[in-house]
Amino acid sequence: MYHNLLILFVINLLLASLTFLTHSMAGHGWLALEAPWLLLALTLPSRGTRRRLAPWLAGVLSLLVLLAILDALARLSLGRAFNPLLDTSLARPAYHLMIDNVGKFLTVTGLVVAAALWLMLTWGLTRLLAGARPLPVAARHRAAIALMLVPLGAGLAPLTAPAPLATPALTLIERHWQQWRETHDTLSDFRRRLAERAAPARALPGLAGHDVALTFIESYGVSALFDPRYAPVLRPRLERLRRDFAAAGLHVASARLTAPVQGGQSWLAHGSVISGLWLTSQRHYDLLLAQGAPTLVDDFRLTGQRSVAIMPAITAPWPAGRRLGYDAILDARNIPYQGPALNWVTMPDQYTWRFFADYRERQARPLFAELAMISSHAPWTPILPLLDDWDGLAGGGRFASWADAGPSPEVLWQDPERVRHHYIRAIDYALAAMGGFAERYLGKEALLIVLGDHQPAPLITGEDASRDVPVHVISADPTLIRPFIAAGFKPGLMPPSDPARWRQADFRGLLHRLFGAHRGAATPGSQ
Repeated sequence: MYHNLLILFVINLLLASLTFLTHSMAGHGWLALEAPWLLLALTLPSRGTRRRLAPWLAGVLSLLVLLAILDALARLSLGRAFNPLLDTSLARPAYHLMIDNVGKFLTVTGLVVAAALWLMLTWGLTRLLAGARPLPVAARHRAAIALMLVPLGAGLAPLTAPAPLATPALTLIERHWQQWRETHDTLSDFRRRLAERAAPARALPGLAGHDVALTFIESYGVSALFDPRYAPVLRPRLERLRRDFAAAGLHVASARLTAPVQGGQSWLAHGSVISGLWLTSQRHYDLLLAQGAPTLVDDFRLTGQRSVAIMPAITAPWPAGRRLGYDAILDARNIPYQGPALNWVTMPDQYTWRFFADYRERQARPLFAELAMISSHAPWTPILPLLDDWDGLAGGGRFASWADAGPSPEVLWQDPERVRHHYIRAIDYALAAMGGFAERYLGKEALLIVLGDHQPAPLITGEDASRDVPVHVISADPTLIRPFIAAGFKPGLMPPSDPARWRQADFRGLLHRLFGAHRGAATPGSQ
């Protein structure tokens, strides 16, 4: 009898933890109805049957706990629940990101320890459940009837229960089953629309003869500008940039765009902007590449620009870039940076901007460049100062002084408040580097488009934050900025406080409406 009570207590404790980990909406009760149901299933008269059933039940329980933990991690880092149909492809990037941040030894050790703990949990549950004591037949029948009548007697649906009762396991399974069905239907619909309605490549004659640089600043979301914790740091930076741009003869306008992701998967934001398709998962991105859907790379090729992707975070071959059709791909392996890597960041933004300025000068025809600025990527340590001598950055050796500066990631991330402080300082540095490039090297006929790829993780923004990101358009030619203002952009560097009018996937269509062959005409909505 006492062994059965121990089983009931342990199962209830595990199932109650599912509610805590997944923020379950099916009651916040601390008594899980599934616990007595599972115990009842184990009180079969045959000992052999109990022993055969115990490993299966233990495996299911430990898998539910693992799923709940993955849910909690996904909410913390990506602002949404874990989706097995979409997120298994993230395992390899996540592994390499952990290695870059805390090193291979700690990463492998942590994974081995996690796997060992999970196996120990499964083994322990198996041993515990196999020792269940049988109940008399009459007692089992009375218990079964009582457990069936509890939720019905409360006047609720069979899979719900009044507080303090809950059904966390059934709720978790039901929610993920519904998620799987919705995801499957969404991917099927996206595949159909991609085949039928992807916008064809079209020239942008209003931008012919101009260098156009589409630049993504890592983790630059509207929270950096409107969250009271961060605005006191960033708004003065924007004011300084406004004065510097005015002195340099630069015109600027700003707006907000809604990103398809939060906290990671930057390539989905990049892909949404250049394709005009709403890419919310790796499957969407893979379908985009498989179908060879046209993008801004093709549009600018028809316009006369040479296309280049400057991606300092990429350290291995990038097949997706070749499929997107860039004329040149410059990544960490062929950008001539000889300074130190700064944890995950392969090179500081200031060096990348200086390299791009030199690269532009060597081109015989206008460029369409897509750039990724990565100094504001987690773990946000060390924080570099902006160096005054831009001409002395060749090779990157001057950054050696900061190779071991600041706290290590594993030390910094023990203090969430300190992490937030480092985050906004990294964004401040990224904007300062962008501004320094624009006022010194942008030139008279170039258009610089700067936007955030996505909001940072909920640890930084809070769980209910908008997914909007700022977008700034900057040029010394006012005729390139006026169309954006006429379309709804706000003059200056501060975007509106109202929610975004456009998604990132709408930006390609917006460029065609403002600078395409039929300027001012309506354009199809994004996919």
